[in-house]
Amino acid sequence: MPGRITLPALCHLLLPWTFIFHKSLGNSAPHPGPHYLLPPIHDVIHSRRGATVTLPCVLGASPPPSYKVRWSKVEPGHLRDTTVLITHGAYARGYGPLGTRGSLRRGHRLDASLVIANVRLDDEGRYRCQLIHGVDDESVALTLYLEGVVFPYQPSRGRYQFNYFEAKQACEEQDGRLATDRQLYQGQGRGLWTEEGPEVRAGPMDKEGRVFFVPGRLTLSEAHAACRRRGAVVAKVGHLYAAWKFSGLDRCDGGWLADGSVRFPITTPRPRCGGLPDPGVRSFGFPRPQQAAYGTYCYAETVVA
Repeated sequence: MPGRITLPALCHLLLPWTFIFHKSLGNSAPHPGPHYLLPPIHDVIHSRRGATVTLPCVLGASPPPSYKVRWSKVEPGHLRDTTVLITHGAYARGYGPLGTRGSLRRGHRLDASLVIANVRLDDEGRYRCQLIHGVDDESVALTLYLEGVVFPYQPSRGRYQFNYFEAKQACEEQDGRLATDRQLYQGQGRGLWTEEGPEVRAGPMDKEGRVFFVPGRLTLSEAHAACRRRGAVVAKVGHLYAAWKFSGLDRCDGGWLADGSVRFPITTPRPRCGGLPDPGVRSFGFPRPQQAAYGTYCYAETVVA
């Protein structure tokens, strides 16, 4: 590729909410015989990040004796779906890493809804509940979508330094991933890389956690030690944005982050605290790691039951 196109990265950090959009999928041409799967009742289902999500799939009538229900995840670019779980009614078997966290809800004898525990970043995507009886089958498709906050990220060497692959890696290192075009539009970002090309997105944590500030005049290495003594780690940029956006963290104290930058979150703008009229995460840039002038923001994981 001639030349080098570089843009800052815009990352997208997942909300502590999960949205599931549903729509029924059938064959393009109608076929005779009974239809067993009911269309989903709810258009959207909310769930906390790292908690348990139910993908509904309910039969409206007793299925034939030889039926089975197959849950699968539709992987982009793959010719075949990835099987998550198969049930014959009396028992169910999970497949692959996702299957180990998947189970049937079994609210009643016609309930084939899939329950996914401890939702992770890779769980996002399109799912299919397929009822198979003989040579016939019907299915319902659902999309598990993890909503979040879009935030810009740039390295210590300055703006406009990333190519696409570097932007992707940078977001992953900050607990995120490249934003999609739709997420970028919602975040009103401009001139930034995304998953589809020039534009970006950031990722969820498998466990819900908390961010807290440790005051002091610390070097970067002392900041790491201070967080370790408290059973935590130095927070990543994505952690701080999540705490600011979703927990209302507001502190007018610069603190070290894991990437070597110093930042602080402002929910209520005020004089002599960032100098800007809007809420946001302010940055002091990337001071020398040996400079003992700042506290640190720590991140501690807490398992979601």
